[in-house]
Amino acid sequence: STQSTGAEIAELKKERIIFDKIELSNNMMFIAVRDQAINPTTLVHKLLTSLKDNRQRRTRFTQKIQPVAHTCYASVEDITKVAQTMLEGVFHNDTPKTFSIVYKARNNNSLNRDDVIKAVATVATDNDKWKDSVKVHLDNPEWAITVDVFQSIAFLGLLPDFVLLAKYNVDNLTAEWMKKDEEKEEEKEGEGENVVAPVEEWGENEKAPTEKDEDTPSQEEVAEKIATSTDPSPNAVVSES
Repeated sequence: STQSTGAEIAELKKERIIFDKIELSNNMMFIAVRDQAINPTTLVHKLLTSLKDNRQRRTRFTQKIQPVAHTCYASVEDITKVAQTMLEGVFHNDTPKTFSIVYKARNNNSLNRDDVIKAVATVATDNDKWKDSVKVHLDNPEWAITVDVFQSIAFLGLLPDFVLLAKYNVDNLTAEWMKKDEEKEEEKEGEGENVVAPVEEWGENEKAPTEKDEDTPSQEEVAEKIATSTDPSPNAVVSES
C-alpha cells in the first residue's frame, strides 16, 4: 500500500548514513563523506562564504573546517601520486593560475617538510612543463594545496579562496565583526571594555606539536578507521576545535 511504502522510505532515510565521524585527537575530528553526490570542498566553501557574508556564526567551539579531497599513507612517494591525481585536471593546462602549498604535521616525525613541498610543487607544474601558466603566489593564491599529516596518514586538499576565507579558520574569519558586535552590545549594557582572547594558530612554517595526547588513537586505529569510513569515497572534512 501507499502507506506502507511511505513508511519503508522513511525508514530507509533514517538508516542512510551520510557522514562518519572519527575522533583523531582531543581537538581534531575527521568527518568522512559517504555520499558521492556531496563534494566536501564545495560544501565547506559554501558554509564559510555564507558565514562571512551573513555574519552569523552557527558553531561555538569549531575553530577550523578544512575539506579533504584524498587520503594516503604519509610518505613522499604516496603523497606525490595522490597529488598527481588531484592536480592534473585543474593545473595541467594553459589557463593562468596561482598556488601555494600549506603543510602541517601532527604526531609524525618521519616526513621532511621541504621534501613534501618540493614534490608537490613539481607535480603542480608537471616538472616545469606548465611553469608559464602555473605560478607560486604565497600571499594570495588562487588555490591552496593543503597537505596535513596526522600520524601515518596524509590528508590532501585543493582549496579556493584560501586567504579570502581566512585560511578556512572560523575564529579568524569571524573575529573582527564578532568583536565589533560584542563591543556594541557591551556599550549598550555599560559593562566596560570587551576583552577578546587571542587565537593561537600554527603558521605555515611552524611545526605542530608532536607529543601524543592521552586520548590520541594509535596509528593502526586511525588508519583502519579512515580506510573503512572512506570506502567508497575518499572525501572528508577535518574539523578542529
